[in-house]
Amino acid sequence: MKVYNINFDCGRITYFEYNSLVQVYRFYSFYDICEIVFSASLPADDILSKVIVKEKIIPILDCYVQMLLDTFIVSMDFTENDFLYFRGKLFSYKFISCEVEKIVKNKNFNCKCYFFESDE
Repeated sequence: MKVYNINFDCGRITYFEYNSLVQVYRFYSFYDICEIVFSASLPADDILSKVIVKEKIIPILDCYVQMLLDTFIVSMDFTENDFLYFRGKLFSYKFISCEVEKIVKNKNFNCKCYFFESDE
């Protein structure tokens, strides 16, 4: 059983196999990416609101999730007993969880996805 905890808020993936920590990966958080694309002068929640209002979140999210999956997660031997846990304030928006789930399904990952609004 493989478990990947993907934390969008702090930019970290923790990978467990059979309840043992295997690897911790670090990357730019989703908020960092939005700051780079839009404005570093706004607070994180304002940046997220601005991205949603300008309808730019789906292409940014798609690119971001594709990059994470392609770079850090090997899916060739995923089974229905494996899990992807997505965490972060971003997932308080249901449409974002749905979009991420579509991206994962389009990658043909044979695993279960769960979404949480809070940290681990």
